[in-house]
Amino acid sequence: MTIGYYYHIPISKQGDALFVPGYLGIFLDAIAAKVKILYLFMHDANEQQTVEADYKLKHKNIEFISLGKATPAWHRHLFHKKILQKIIAIAETCDTIIIRSPTPLAPFFAKYIHHPRLIFMVVGDYLEGAKQFKIKSIRDLIMIQYLKRNDLLFREKMRNTDVLVNSPGLFNKYQKFSKSIHLIKTTTLTESDFFIRKDTCQNEIIELLYTGRIEAAKGLFELVESLAQLRRNNKNVRLNIVGWEADSTGSVQAALLNAAKELSVENFIVFHGKKSIGPALNDMYRKADIYVIPSYHEGFPRTIWEAMANSLPVVATHVGGIPDYLTNLENVMFVEPKNSVDLAEKIQAMIDNPDLRMAIIANGYALAKENTIEIQTNKMIRVIDQLVKN
Repeated sequence: MTIGYYYHIPISKQGDALFVPGYLGIFLDAIAAKVKILYLFMHDANEQQTVEADYKLKHKNIEFISLGKATPAWHRHLFHKKILQKIIAIAETCDTIIIRSPTPLAPFFAKYIHHPRLIFMVVGDYLEGAKQFKIKSIRDLIMIQYLKRNDLLFREKMRNTDVLVNSPGLFNKYQKFSKSIHLIKTTTLTESDFFIRKDTCQNEIIELLYTGRIEAAKGLFELVESLAQLRRNNKNVRLNIVGWEADSTGSVQAALLNAAKELSVENFIVFHGKKSIGPALNDMYRKADIYVIPSYHEGFPRTIWEAMANSLPVVATHVGGIPDYLTNLENVMFVEPKNSVDLAEKIQAMIDNPDLRMAIIANGYALAKENTIEIQTNKMIRVIDQLVKN
């Protein structure tokens, strides 16, 4: 089977080698292992994006078909024909094309590419993000209207398109719109990522860990506030933040440090930068005691699977697809979003209750075992193969 794949995350080509962010690279290599050819219809990385592309694709049957540099979302929306015409000839030779969504170009593929079966792989929801967007200018208002318009076009195209989703919430949202819909979890876990331990929180300093994008909507300001509350409660905790900021100026990180200084906890927060998926990132999980992800909204973050695979107890907000997969006090401790007091109380409860903590670690580890890239990729290929044959 020959598969095409589109997503707006760019590729960095260095000689004959192709580099992408790790979370995407592991997925693409897993797909390539199951098909004859994997065409990547993607954009060329700029200098900043090349830095973020830290994973070298391994399979030789992966071919990159360039769509040029990634332009702003509005430009891709308005000039979709000019962009997509670059790939029509090769796209028509594919058995199917997976369009990872949401993305500005998703609604327009069917206008120019007719032979392959098109599949939307939906891993998030623009509108949910828009609900958290604070309107401060006319530009922000225009962006909100654009997101609503793109989501409407996206749903209209689903009536003739098969859909893969990574959470029950997305399944419920798009079930009535899609030609067919299938639940496939997104993960980067391989067997080598698993690390067994019975308990954490055994050392003098309790290491809290967050991994992911550095942005306000991830609840990081509330996390800093909870750090201060815990230290006032005589908990010897330190916050470790592993990740990257979309804004190259580092404005969010700077604001977090200022908030920490105002709360007198600047000496108990450490920014480690971005760590590559695999040994470097796993090392951070294995040195930590509690994984905390206090996002305002989410699909289902792969970082939760990563934390669980490394025997970390998880404190997470009850948002998006997270409660669809996890059960409070069984494999996670839930906290309300935008509530630093509740967050501090739940982290303290995790520290103070070893029996509950060990149960959450064991149950989370077992759940992660069911969600490796091998299991989910095999399931996805079976679904796609059946769709193509029909």
